[in-house]
Amino acid sequence: MTQEKKKNTRVENRLLYYEDCAGAIDQLFQSALTKKEPDAFSKFLEFARTFDNLSVYNSMLVRIQRPGATMVGTRDQWLEIERQVLPDAVPIIILWPFGPVRFVFELADTKGKELPGREDNPLFAKGELPEKVYVRIKNAAEKYAIEIAETKDYGTDLAGTAAGFNVCPEKISGNQERAFRVKLNANHDLASRFATLTHELGHIYCGHLGRDSKGRWPNRRNKLSKEARELEAEAVAWLVCQRNGITTRSREYLNTLINDTVLQKVSMYTIYEAANRVESRTVPK
Repeated sequence: MTQEKKKNTRVENRLLYYEDCAGAIDQLFQSALTKKEPDAFSKFLEFARTFDNLSVYNSMLVRIQRPGATMVGTRDQWLEIERQVLPDAVPIIILWPFGPVRFVFELADTKGKELPGREDNPLFAKGELPEKVYVRIKNAAEKYAIEIAETKDYGTDLAGTAAGFNVCPEKISGNQERAFRVKLNANHDLASRFATLTHELGHIYCGHLGRDSKGRWPNRRNKLSKEARELEAEAVAWLVCQRNGITTRSREYLNTLINDTVLQKVSMYTIYEAANRVESRTVPK
């Protein structure tokens, strides 16, 4: 048997094993499933913006330069609410009447008085996380051909993204071994970045972005609704965060996703297996 045939056989056997385990565990889950009513989700508090009203064109410029931006203002406008622009902040350029351009800064570019609403934002987490835990999970992801990158180009309301390189518009040249990439908002604190990382890895390990080339998880990209995919990924994040002392608003977020239709498609085995991979308890082979 050639090396290629051996590899294909190994991959197929792993996928069959995965399906057998998933079938057994999920059958127990479905038989125990009872109807649940979702709780109301507390959305992020959108308090009135005290800054200049942006034109449609300027709003587009802000979105292009800083995806996930929530609030923008000049240095003077931030000072009015007792916040200062960080020394290394990169300005956002917008057009201005009677002048060529004006520089504004996003919330993540500032520090100072706490603004209302952060405690209700599901993107932010609380807790003391040892740096070594964060590094361990990142290192484990790399063994699954996942690149973890941090960027300061995201605005406050964009915590992170995950994509396969076959669909990611920003391929990294000279690094063809990477199958997936997770990008995190470097402006968020460690606990929040950790929560985002576990969620995005949950999407990958649950097969939402495609199968693993070595057969360690199947392709479930087109088998689930968006709500079901989000529920599985957030359940993975909730499990891992809870086990590491990080508090998130996952429970409220999950309540908005839960309904009978979604739960019938959710795989508990996939969630548990993905959580094991995030925690690097499943050894990559």
